[in-house]
Amino acid sequence: MSSDAPETPVSTPDVIDESNLLRSVIRLAWPVVVQQLSFATVQLVDTALVGDLGEDALAGVRLAGQVFWLSLSGMTAVGVGATAVIARAVGARRSGDADKTLRTAAILALIWGIGVGVGMWFLGGWSLGLMGAEEGAKHEGTTYLRAAAIGMPFWSLMFAGSAALQGAGDTRLPMAISIVVNVVNGILSYILINGIGPAPQWDVMGAAVGYAISAVLGAFITFGALALRSGVLYWSPARAAEFDPGEARRILNVGVPAGMEQGQFMFAFMIYTRVIATLGTTAVAAHGVTLALQGLTFGVGFAISVATSAIVGQCLGAGRPDLAEKATYMAMKYSIAFLAVMGLVFIAFGGPITGIFIGGEDAAGVIDLGRDLLFIFAFAMPALGASLSISGALRGAGDTRSVLLITAGSTWIVRLVPAYLLAITFGLGVQGAWMAAVLDINFRTLLLIVRFRQGKWKQMKV
Repeated sequence: MSSDAPETPVSTPDVIDESNLLRSVIRLAWPVVVQQLSFATVQLVDTALVGDLGEDALAGVRLAGQVFWLSLSGMTAVGVGATAVIARAVGARRSGDADKTLRTAAILALIWGIGVGVGMWFLGGWSLGLMGAEEGAKHEGTTYLRAAAIGMPFWSLMFAGSAALQGAGDTRLPMAISIVVNVVNGILSYILINGIGPAPQWDVMGAAVGYAISAVLGAFITFGALALRSGVLYWSPARAAEFDPGEARRILNVGVPAGMEQGQFMFAFMIYTRVIATLGTTAVAAHGVTLALQGLTFGVGFAISVATSAIVGQCLGAGRPDLAEKATYMAMKYSIAFLAVMGLVFIAFGGPITGIFIGGEDAAGVIDLGRDLLFIFAFAMPALGASLSISGALRGAGDTRSVLLITAGSTWIVRLVPAYLLAITFGLGVQGAWMAAVLDINFRTLLLIVRFRQGKWKQMKV
């Protein structure tokens, strides 16, 4: 069907059970929770394995992670754009247009992944230096980035394929693929870091090689499954090179602001990390471990955000903005509740949890700092839950520009400036920098709620 065909509203999209909105959100969200938990678990396992190699290895890999996150800006642009456009098409029962969007998104993702891989190979060490990595940590981080660069085109493809499936309301297939990929990653990393059996002992490089191989596997599984025509979306290998400029414009019109949001946040976060790096390797190691732990709890909130994006997009495609609004508020309530409980866990058990992921002579200092940071961040958790749900709804509606402006303004003004003042000027150290992060998240959430309540997202076109 032509993409110019009118979108005929229907009463309710397939992804929604109007009589039980909670069930609809849970049905979409729980596979994403499992997907995120599997990813976060492997990250934590990698962190623990690398942590046994010492502070330099741990700090280098965690700083390399900041560079990797920056590369997610382009993946986010393609993924968010594909999710929103495909959700509208599926909600309006236009599967042919959804397939066309998928093909175009895959090509955009591949182009971005190749560019990022080249950049990581040649500029990885330079970027680590900008973040203030000490010589030992810089060497380890550069080694990691160069080995991981090989997997970036495949990771980008897998990311786009998963986002497309989620926009179509299929969160279970990305979950299953993620579990397989992350198990393979964890096993290979363990073998190659430690040199188990006939495998070489590659230390930090082993973790990156495990990641690269698992990314290749994930891309092939994702698009192999899409080629089987077993669900709403279909990817034809024979038509894989068909690039539609019109669909690319639609994807990028929605996605570029989301990518810019991700990119500016990661760039700001690199500066934020640079502030922390001036406080020494112990501060960087504690900061990195705490971020990994944060990611473990972040999974549920992110899953609800993904579910909300799909629901809002499909509801708007079906002509039901009222249903989209109800589902968003319901999702926000449960996201807040879960993350608030996790905040209490951080307050009560921050020290013992941190201690699981660091060993060696320097462990005591990292554990003490990690306990403090988890205690501080607990006061951002309820707001983070609300922020994830509301921003997911706005992105699903295509209102990505407002999310960009709110996130950028809050990050640069409310986080970075206070972070420097509290950590350096007032001598509060890394704890002061994390206090600024708490301030930023709470302020940003307030602005996002105001934007959502204005209701302009209901009239967005994608």
